[in-house]
Amino acid sequence: MEMIGQLLDRRYRIVQVLSSGAFGQTYLAADTRRPGHPQCVVKQLRPPSNNSNVLKTALRLFRQEAEILERLGRHDQIPQLLAYFEDHNQFYLIEEFVSGHPLMKELVPGNPWSEERVILLIEDILEILVFVHENEVIHRDVNPSNLIRRKSDDKLVLIDFGSVKEASTRLADGNGQALRTIATGTPSYMPIEQFQGHPQYNSDIYAVGMIAIQAITGLEASDLPKLQDPSLSNNGELSWRNYAKVSPGLAHVIDKMVHPYYSKRYATVIDVLDDLRKATGRSGFNINKLKNFPIYQEEKPPIEWGKIIAITTTGLVGLIVIFGVVQVANRPDPIKAENAFKKGVEKAENGDSKGAIRFFNQAIKLNPSNPEFYHKRANAYYDLNEFDQALADYSKAIELNPNYTNAYFNRGLTRYDLKDLSGALADFNQVIKQQPQDGDAFYKRGLVYYEMEDYENAIQDYNTVLKLQPEQAKAYRARGTARVKSGDLQGGMADYTQAIQIEPKNPIGYYDRGRSRFHLGDYQGALGDYNTVLQLDPNNAEAYANRCSVYINLWNYNQAITDCTEAINRSPNEVAYNNRCIAYLNLKDYSKAIEDCSKAIELTGNDYKAYSNRGLAHFAAQDYEGSIADYTSGININPNDAEAYGNRAQVYVKMKNYDQAIADYAQAIRLKPNYAGAYYGRGLVRVEIGDKSGAISDFEQAGKLYLEQGLTGGYKDAQFQMKKLE
Repeated sequence: MEMIGQLLDRRYRIVQVLSSGAFGQTYLAADTRRPGHPQCVVKQLRPPSNNSNVLKTALRLFRQEAEILERLGRHDQIPQLLAYFEDHNQFYLIEEFVSGHPLMKELVPGNPWSEERVILLIEDILEILVFVHENEVIHRDVNPSNLIRRKSDDKLVLIDFGSVKEASTRLADGNGQALRTIATGTPSYMPIEQFQGHPQYNSDIYAVGMIAIQAITGLEASDLPKLQDPSLSNNGELSWRNYAKVSPGLAHVIDKMVHPYYSKRYATVIDVLDDLRKATGRSGFNINKLKNFPIYQEEKPPIEWGKIIAITTTGLVGLIVIFGVVQVANRPDPIKAENAFKKGVEKAENGDSKGAIRFFNQAIKLNPSNPEFYHKRANAYYDLNEFDQALADYSKAIELNPNYTNAYFNRGLTRYDLKDLSGALADFNQVIKQQPQDGDAFYKRGLVYYEMEDYENAIQDYNTVLKLQPEQAKAYRARGTARVKSGDLQGGMADYTQAIQIEPKNPIGYYDRGRSRFHLGDYQGALGDYNTVLQLDPNNAEAYANRCSVYINLWNYNQAITDCTEAINRSPNEVAYNNRCIAYLNLKDYSKAIEDCSKAIELTGNDYKAYSNRGLAHFAAQDYEGSIADYTSGININPNDAEAYGNRAQVYVKMKNYDQAIADYAQAIRLKPNYAGAYYGRGLVRVEIGDKSGAISDFEQAGKLYLEQGLTGGYKDAQFQMKKLE
């Protein structure tokens, strides 16, 4: 349901979306019952199903989290809980809105802080955490974006306690059963135990230490994970001191704050502040000793990251050959059949699939009842991409031996390649039934579920793979992609980061994480990941094309053009041409923009976005007929593109074809009823044709929509137009 403009609890008017996840969203709202309509934050939790048990569990967790936030909100530097309520099986928390800027804006890459300023920063954050931990709450996402420098007094305020995230995570099991905690948080500031789903109180201390390192070194957040030695040598300490001017005392405190093993890290916030005072000679910390401080859970043996190796799935040619005692009954010449089979295996191992098939044919002719002969011939057909013949042979092998697990597995692979997803699913189900510990089968079935867009089951299968094979990086990447598709971008980020820790030299993990960061609006983080991809794989055309898109969103159009050109030189594709078209358009080089959009259209023939972008370029170059033709072509490809109708209407206005302009604006509004710009544009047209009442009506609606969407500039423009008509 579209929430913008909705009135919750007959009081809170939703203005804009602040963030979104798999099980809920966070909104900016206006409190319509208080003078001046002050802003507030609305956090929404959507249970994953309407099952009665799930809803009961959701309500219990929701009330529990609200009580925690009620206690925490008594602290001056934590937002106050204003209200909480349930509506149509969805749960809402209303919190105080903090006016100010995130600490992230103060941490400028290349501008390290002084030691004194960093010490004050550590103190400020830890003094808030004293109160948080005393209330037996782990924040789990202490990072510069969640620390707001309050405008009224310059104090730091800690926000986003993740109540929605934690409750939804525990509701992810449709039967209401509690699952292992998912690694919520921001990867650059998360310790190992949090990635593994076991956050501790001193996980928050680790996060503060990483913020301190970022401040004192002037490094970007995306560079922080690179400070970790993958082998955890040198006692596991991060290699950050060479980037900073820091005293030995403060460096020792920070090192202990960010130790990778939480049993060797500071146990409590008080311990950090005590050591900080001793190391720096400072005194007078305004803190109270903790009472009944929560005890740590027993620590599981740490993963020895240096010993983790990547597991690769064995190819079909290399599948284990089961040499059993061959039944000799009903075989015309068993010795010749076996010899032919062995020669076929030898040919296959040497990469001669066609030669292998010739020998397997001989073996089958001499002994047509041996399932292994059919299985091996199927493998050879598979290697030649002759999937129909492979499928027939795998089926014959299964007919002769209904318990032939490898034949089911390989037939599942073949059906997957043939896009027979239901058949592939049935085969992998059979493998898992016969061998419940077969991690490869769960992984392949997860791929099938993913292609079927059943992301929940895909994630469950990848979970099983990681229980059986915790070091399998590709399973983390696959689960990350499934989580992203399900809307859990943060969960996907955590998985990609875990894959990177296991395989730090594999560019795929950085590429996937870069895409997630881009969609989260973390363009600097995405830029860092794509930079790493190109360091590891300098000829990756897709990484150049995607980094081009990042630079466009960072308004660095010249660098965007350079990257898109690199992508095109390596592998001409419509994405790179389209992105370069946009960059040229923003630089007002309309002829080159038109040329690149035309190239994108040539490559696909049905890229409505390329037509729309070229229409913008023609319009900017005052080629109105060309612009109309492009928008029309795009609309023919995608008749539901409201923006294309709105843009074409603007061209018709320039051509003084007001009837067609009004018709296009009307269609844009039908497709997108909250399209404020279309109402505003139509109002301007009605002014031109003398329809004063119609114009006022459109401006009123435009103003209302602009206000609901938090676009105050548009609202003011609409009000100005109405005043002109009075």
